[in-house]
Amino acid sequence: MKGIRVRSLRFRRLTQTPFNPNGFWFGTSFALLVSLSAWSGVASAANWPSWRGPEQSGAAREAASVTSWSPTGENLLWKVAVGGRTTPILQDGRLFLITPIGEGIGLRERVICLDADTGRTLWEQAFNIFHTDVVENRVGWTAVAADPETGSIFAHGTGGELLAFNRDGRLLWEVSLTEEFGRISGYGGRLMNPVIDEERVIVNFMNSGWGDQAPGMQRYVALDKRTGQVLWWATPGGRAEIPDTTYSTPVVAVIDGVRMLIGGNTDGRVYGMKARTGEVLWSFRVSKLGLNASVVVDGNFVYATHSEENISGTEMGAVVCIDATKRGDITESGQVWRVEGCEAGYASPAVANGRLYVVDNSGNLFCFDARSGARQWIHNLGRVGKGSPVVTQDKVIYVADQTGVFHVLRDEGDRCNSLDREEFKRPDNAVVEIFGSPAVAGGRVYFMTRYDTFCLSRKDAGSASASPPAVIPEAVAQNTAATFLQVRPGEITLSPGTSTTFTGRFFDANGREAAGGPIEWSLAGPKGTIESNGTFVAAKESRFSAGHVVAKSGNLEAKARVRISPALPIREDFESMPTDSAPPGWVGTPRKTKIVERDGGKVLQKLADDPSAPFLRIKGFMSAPIAGGYTIEADMLGTPKGERFKPDMGLINSRYELTLMAATTKQLRVESWTPIPRLRKDVPFEWDTNKWYRMKFQVKLEDGKALLRGKVWPRGAPEPKEWSLEFEDPYPNLEGSPGVYAFSPGTTPKSKGPEVFFDNVQVTANEE
Repeated sequence: MKGIRVRSLRFRRLTQTPFNPNGFWFGTSFALLVSLSAWSGVASAANWPSWRGPEQSGAAREAASVTSWSPTGENLLWKVAVGGRTTPILQDGRLFLITPIGEGIGLRERVICLDADTGRTLWEQAFNIFHTDVVENRVGWTAVAADPETGSIFAHGTGGELLAFNRDGRLLWEVSLTEEFGRISGYGGRLMNPVIDEERVIVNFMNSGWGDQAPGMQRYVALDKRTGQVLWWATPGGRAEIPDTTYSTPVVAVIDGVRMLIGGNTDGRVYGMKARTGEVLWSFRVSKLGLNASVVVDGNFVYATHSEENISGTEMGAVVCIDATKRGDITESGQVWRVEGCEAGYASPAVANGRLYVVDNSGNLFCFDARSGARQWIHNLGRVGKGSPVVTQDKVIYVADQTGVFHVLRDEGDRCNSLDREEFKRPDNAVVEIFGSPAVAGGRVYFMTRYDTFCLSRKDAGSASASPPAVIPEAVAQNTAATFLQVRPGEITLSPGTSTTFTGRFFDANGREAAGGPIEWSLAGPKGTIESNGTFVAAKESRFSAGHVVAKSGNLEAKARVRISPALPIREDFESMPTDSAPPGWVGTPRKTKIVERDGGKVLQKLADDPSAPFLRIKGFMSAPIAGGYTIEADMLGTPKGERFKPDMGLINSRYELTLMAATTKQLRVESWTPIPRLRKDVPFEWDTNKWYRMKFQVKLEDGKALLRGKVWPRGAPEPKEWSLEFEDPYPNLEGSPGVYAFSPGTTPKSKGPEVFFDNVQVTANEE
C-alpha cells in the first residue's frame, strides 16, 4: 500500500495484504461458522489473554488449586520486584504487563514480559509519556491484550500510543491516538484496554479530531491487528450530560446468533454493536453519567454496574441485567432485573456458576443470583473496591481491596467463607495498593501490587484441568443480501503525490460478510483524483486538505476519512483557507480555532469564548507524527483580558512544548508531560501582549539524546544568533506531530478570554 507515512526511526507500519480470518466465500450460501469465545484463534484454557480472562467475564474454567498461601513461602511459586497498577495477562507460558518505570526525568512506561514459570524478565520495551493530563499515580492503568492466533501483544499507553508487539518484544506497528485522532485523557488515568476480535484490535476513547469528529464524543476504532490500518469508526452514543472520560472496556460475545461488541459509554448507556462494522443494534440507559465498569456477558444477558446517578429516584448506583436479544432503545423492554443502591463504579463484575459477583466502591463484595437478581450474600473486603474478582468452577473467589489486601474466598451458597487473607504494607507501615485483578490459569494465580508481581501455585500441583471456552454459534445465513458497505482503510493520512487503493466490504443484517455489487468512487473534500478501482492519488500541491472518499453501491453508501498533510518543508500562511474555517485535517483545531483577517492578512485565531476545560487549551496537530530532527517556527500574538488575564502560546515539536508563559509569570518554558512534569526548564522572558513575536523551536537528535532549543524575538527584527533556551533530554522522543499550543485563562460564559493568533507557520528538517 502506498502513502502510509513512515514516522519514526524505530516505528513502522506494516503493509501486509488484508487478512480474512474466516476464509469467507461468496456464493449461494454460507456454512455454519462458529466462534470460540470472543477470540479469532484458539484461546487455550491455560491462557488468560485479556484482563477478564478467555471469555472476558472474570470466570476461570478450572478448579482452584490455591486456597491458602503466604507471601513468605507457602504456595508461592515466585515473586519479582515488578510493580504497577494493572492486571497481568498470560499467553503461551509468558506473562505480560504494562507498568511505570523510572523516576524524575526517567519516569516512563513499559511493557514487560516475564517467564510464567520463573518470573524471569524475558524482555521489556519502555516508552515516554506525553500529551496527556494523566498524573504519575495513574501511569500503567491499562492492561495489555494478547492475540491467541498470532501471539501479538497490544498495549494502550498513557501517552496515547496503541502499540503492537510480537511475542518476543519486536514492535510491529504503532498508532498515536492523541496526535492522529485527538484522543482526550483526563488526569485520572481513565483509559481503555485493547480488545482483540478476529482480524481486529478495538479501542475506545473520547476524542475531538478533525472534520466530522470535531465534537468531543466517545468513539470506537477498529484497526487491522496485523498492520494498524483503520477498519472502521463508530460513534454509538450522544453527548454526555457532564462530558468526562471513562474506562469501560468493551467485550465481544455472540448473542442471538449475532457477533456483538458491547460496552459502556460516556452518555450513561450500554451499547450493543455489530463487531465487524460498529453498527448499533441496541442501547440501554443505565445512568445519567458515564460508565466506568466494564460489562460481562452470560448467554443472552449483559450485566452492567455503576455508581453515579440513576435515571430516576435518589439512590446512587445500580446493578442491571439486560436482555441483549432486543433491538433499538431497550431501556424498558430489555431490563430483566435491576438492583439500585449498589455503588459499583470501578470494578468489573464477574459472572460464573449462575451467579454475579460485584465489588462496590467501598470494598464490599456482593453475590447475586444471575437470573433473578436476588442477593445471596455480602462480604466486606476492606475500604476501597477497584480490583475485579475472578471466580473458579468450584466457587473460589480471588479478589483484592485497593488498600493492600488480597483475599481468597469461597461462595458457600448462602454465605461467603474467607479461606485466606494477606495484607501488604511497606516498612514504614504505608499501604501497598492493589488496583488490578488476578489472572487465574493452569493451576496458578498471578497478580500485581504496586511494587511486586506474585505467582501462586501449589508446589505439588501440575497444570490444572480446565474446560475450554464455550463454543458459541453465529446465525446460519443463506442468500443474505448486503445491508452495509464498509470502506477500507477507514482513515488515512497521505503526503502530496502519494496514493493508496480503497476497497469495499459488504455485510449482511447479521454483521457477516456478504456478496456485493460494483462500487462507484467519488471525493468529498481531499484534493486529488480517484480511479474506478478505488485508487486515490493525492494532489501534488503542497497544501493541507481533508474530507472523504465516498463509495456507493446501489442504495448503500460508505465513507473513509482522508487528510493530506504536506511533506517537509511545510509553509502555511493561511491565505488560501476560507475565513471562519479551521485548517483542514488539523487535529484538535475545529471549534477551537478559525481563520480570520488581521493586520492585513489571514491568520489562525485560537478562540476564547467557551469556559469549559477542553476549550480553554488547544493542542493543534497539523500532521501525523513524523520522525524527529526538525524545526518548527511561527509568528504569534496574544491579546489580554483586562489587566489580570493573559494567554500562554507556543509550539509543539516531537512531543515537546515550547511556550511563552503569561498566565502565571513572564517566561519561556520547554516541557514534556505537563502534569508531572517529566522535563521542564524555564528562563525569564519579558514579552508584551498585542505584539507579534517570532518563535523558533528545534529538536535535534544525536548521541541517543534530544537537544531542545528555542528562541523568540519581535517579528520583523533580525533573528538573534543565540538560542533563548537550551535543554537536553536523555530519554528523547524520537518522533511527534508538529503543532501549535495556546491557553486562554479567564474565559467565562459572559465574556471572552485572552485570544491567540498564529501566522506564517514553517516546519523544516534540521540542517546537518
